[in-house]
Amino acid sequence: MEKYLLFTLFTLVSLIISAQDNSKYLKGAVPEVNGKVVFSKSIPVKNSISDEQLYSLMAKWAKDRYTEKGDLKNRVLLSDPDTKSIACGGEEYLEFKRSALVLDRAKMIYQLILEIKSGACDVTMRGIRYDYSDSKKMLPAEEMITDEYALNKKGDKLNRYYDKFREHTIDSVYSIFKSIDVYLNGINTTGAATVQSLPAKQQQEETTTYAMEPESVPEIAVANSMSGFKKVTADKIPASILNKDALIVTGTIEKPVAFTASWGGTTTLLDKLMGLTTAQQSGQTIANSQTYTISFYTEMYSDAIKELAAAKGDVKEMMKKAGLTPVATPSGAPVLGEAWMIIECRKAGEMPLSGATITDLGEILNVWAK
Repeated sequence: MEKYLLFTLFTLVSLIISAQDNSKYLKGAVPEVNGKVVFSKSIPVKNSISDEQLYSLMAKWAKDRYTEKGDLKNRVLLSDPDTKSIACGGEEYLEFKRSALVLDRAKMIYQLILEIKSGACDVTMRGIRYDYSDSKKMLPAEEMITDEYALNKKGDKLNRYYDKFREHTIDSVYSIFKSIDVYLNGINTTGAATVQSLPAKQQQEETTTYAMEPESVPEIAVANSMSGFKKVTADKIPASILNKDALIVTGTIEKPVAFTASWGGTTTLLDKLMGLTTAQQSGQTIANSQTYTISFYTEMYSDAIKELAAAKGDVKEMMKKAGLTPVATPSGAPVLGEAWMIIECRKAGEMPLSGATITDLGEILNVWAK
């Protein structure tokens, strides 16, 4: 009797866990408009930017992402600066199972439409179909992943065979949405990125939340000079920015000095948490005990940051001309208000490396995130 109860309990727990894991793939997860599968999201840009700049950024994103790779014929089909619209033809493999003897996968083919409107990128994926070895013809999404085909009559379980197409398609679609959000807005350190559905006449609005790195960030009171930022703990600095270019700004708010460096992560020295940055030695240096900021920016600011770091002369004036906003941190070190993450440090020492390369060690005073 005891064994039977244990078995029953285990079965119930397994069913509950399975239901929780599959919930995001159940009823309503695949939107339909006029009988066609259409995924659509509006991704707003957090910082102020013109629609022309946003269109240029997304045109670059599309050009970089939608290029032929092996037998995958990804390409930009249309790019219209007048209507600020971009159409892409996409192909990717949905891999269901891989082993030494089995490779079960389908090629997903789709259209991706990007439309720039009022500081947001409206993204639509449609025309989805599958090239699968089990079928002699293309399989349209409308006959593979809709509620009618992929769910049981109660709508609480996925049907076998169709389940793998539905799950992998949903994951792939929101991975694309996520990549655009990260490209435009950086990593959302509040733990999740929420993107509102586009308003469609025959489609009920929904909000989809997908996990992003890091998982959680405790909020702490923010100083007035850092309005718009939240103070977070240093262990929440995302690993994904390791070896990425950062902007170093030191000096004062009136006379800032700026140059780029590579973020090398953190280490502990004499029981103090240190931030590491590596750069080429030049006239732009940080004096011992001087405070400075290490800051990171989204792609939309990449050209302005590169020009600023390479320029000579009045850095503050150059910041203003580029439309950037100098801000003083609590330690007095300057930074740009357009950053999505700021690491505020006090220089503790340096480690000369090979050639003209040097690594600065800075005691981490504060970490700020939007």
